[in-house]
Amino acid sequence: MELLQLAFGNLLRARARFVMTAGGVLVGTAAVILLIALTIGLQNAAEAGIGSSTALTELDVWPSWNPNVPSDQAPQLTIETVRSLWKVPDVVLVIPSANLDGGGEMTAGQYTGYSGGVGIDPRLLPYLGLTAAQGELSLQPGEVIVGSEVGRNFFDPKAEEWSPVEVDMYNTPVKMKIYQWAGETPADRIVKLNVVAVLAPGSAYDYSILMPIEDVIEFNEWTNNTEFDPETFVFGRVVVRARDRDTTNGVAEAIRKMGFEVGGMSDFINQLNQFFGTMRLMLGGIGGVALLVAAFGVANTMTMAILERTKEIGLMKAIGATDRDVMTIFLTEAALVGFSGGVAGVGLSLFVQNVVNTALANVPQDQGGITFLPIDPSQIQGNLFVIPSELILFAVTLATLVGIGAGLFPALRAARLLPVLALKSE
Repeated sequence: MELLQLAFGNLLRARARFVMTAGGVLVGTAAVILLIALTIGLQNAAEAGIGSSTALTELDVWPSWNPNVPSDQAPQLTIETVRSLWKVPDVVLVIPSANLDGGGEMTAGQYTGYSGGVGIDPRLLPYLGLTAAQGELSLQPGEVIVGSEVGRNFFDPKAEEWSPVEVDMYNTPVKMKIYQWAGETPADRIVKLNVVAVLAPGSAYDYSILMPIEDVIEFNEWTNNTEFDPETFVFGRVVVRARDRDTTNGVAEAIRKMGFEVGGMSDFINQLNQFFGTMRLMLGGIGGVALLVAAFGVANTMTMAILERTKEIGLMKAIGATDRDVMTIFLTEAALVGFSGGVAGVGLSLFVQNVVNTALANVPQDQGGITFLPIDPSQIQGNLFVIPSELILFAVTLATLVGIGAGLFPALRAARLLPVLALKSE
C-alpha cells in the first residue's frame, strides 16, 4: 500500500502529463472494448434471427451421396434406421416424415393451386414447435394441417394473365387431385382436404400440407400400385433433435458414422462463430494499434520522469535503495498510468454503449430506422454494443500490462543509474 501511495504521489507531481498519458491509454482501451462489443452485439443479433433455440439443436438426416458407394448399398431412412437414431447418445427426439408422391394439385372453386403433402406421426405433433393461426393443432385420419403460404399459392387458370390469389384454406372447401402413374394408363382420384388448422408463418412447413403418415402411406400405395412393406419403406425426411447446443456436434458426428449425411442450423452457427471470431480479432487488432500508440506515450512520460528525478534516484540509492527497489517504483507508476487509463476507458465505453443502445432502441423502425446495418434492426433489441464483464476485466488487465511493458525500459534505465553520477547531474 505504501508503494502505491508513493507511486501515485509521484505521478501527481505532474498532473497534466499524467492525465494526458492516461488519456492515450483511455482512447486505446475504449477502442478495443467498443470494437469487440460491436461484434458481440452483431453476433447476438444474427443468432436471434435464426429462430428458437430448438432450431439450433435440430439436424436433418439424409442418405449419403458418396459416389464410391453404390446407391443400392447406401443406408436408407428406413424404420430400422429411425430405431437406431433413437439409440444415439444425447438424441431426445426423432421425427420421421413421408412425402406424398402423387399429390400436389389443389382446387378451391374456380382457383387452382399446388402444394406438397407431408406425412407425420400425429403423436409427434406437439414436439414440432408449431403454432396455429387458425384452428387447433391435432391430426386424426382424414384431417390435414396446412402451412401459412399454401393458401396464397392459388391462381385462376382461365385468367388471361397469371395473378396469385389467396384462398382461406380454413373456411373454403378445398380438394386435392392425386395421380397414379404406375400402370399402363395414368389415373387420378379426388381427395377432400379436411383442414383443421392453418399454421402461423415462420415454420419449416409454410408451403406444406401435414397429414397423418398412415394416410400418406395409403395414398402412396395407390399412386405407386404397391403394398406397404415395413422392411423396405423409406421415409422422405428425418429430423433428429439433440439434447442441447453443446451436444449437437457430437450427435451429428455419430450419425455420419452410421453412413448418413447431416445438416442443420448448427453448421451455420459454427460458420457464424468462425466469421465473428475472425472479425473480433481484426477489430480488436485495430483497437490494439491505439493502445500501441498509447504505450509510446507511457514510455515517453516515464523517460521524462527519470530525467527530471535523476538526483532523487541517486538520493534513494545513497540511503540504501537497491536497483530492484527503484525499478519497482517506476514500474508501479507505469502500471498505475495503464490501470487508470484502462478504468477510464471502461467508463467511456459503458457510457457510449448506453447512449448508442438507448438511441437505437428509440429509433422508429417504420421510418427507415437503422437500415445501414446488415441485419434486421428488430433483432438488435437495443443491444448493438454488448460489453460482458469478461471483456471489461480483459481490457483493464491489458491496459495495465501495456503500461508495465511501456515502462519497463525506462525503469531499467533508472535502476542502473550510479548514485554518484545521479547526484552530480544537473
